[in-house]
Amino acid sequence: MLVKICGIRTEEAAHAAVESGADMIGLVFAESRRQVTLEEAARVLKALEGRSSKTAGVFRNQSVEEVNQICQALGLDYAQLHGDESPAYCRQIDGKVIKALSISSLGTASDYQDCSDFLLIDSQEPGSGESFDWNRLKDASLSLPCILAGGLTPENVGPAIEAVSPQGVDVSSGVETDGTKDTKKIRRFIREARRSSNREEER
Repeated sequence: MLVKICGIRTEEAAHAAVESGADMIGLVFAESRRQVTLEEAARVLKALEGRSSKTAGVFRNQSVEEVNQICQALGLDYAQLHGDESPAYCRQIDGKVIKALSISSLGTASDYQDCSDFLLIDSQEPGSGESFDWNRLKDASLSLPCILAGGLTPENVGPAIEAVSPQGVDVSSGVETDGTKDTKKIRRFIREARRSSNREEER
């Protein structure tokens, strides 16, 4: 079970995520209140030197050149694409790709099977922090590993994993308090995700 904490902006939040067992952290370069500059991202990544967690840069309808430049400059492991990026666009990304799709766009999932490493399935309005009916994903046949996102919190990540059995979970606003990453919520989210994942493996 891959656990990803997204929207990281500070060294403190990054440390809390990694020390609690997060497999990946996400840095947002798309226009957002969680957006970081190259300099801010570099400081966060420097604080994590020597750690095993992977890193993803989050982009939305930005040029291929910009995405590749940022990923290369920071040594990011994945480009997470949250816009209308086509399969042709994804094939131009130099590194690994996480393609985000809304739950209403599942019909296009197979188009990305040869140009993406993960599909991240989000709510109808990706990035809104709203959840969706997990059964819609449970009944889907996806040819790529699936990361579940959209309205996840420490309280509901367990039931979500049990309902969908995804390969990963992703959270941002669900581990915030008043718009700021909450280290206690980060730790609880990871703990609950691991606990539910272990129960799934035991079945």
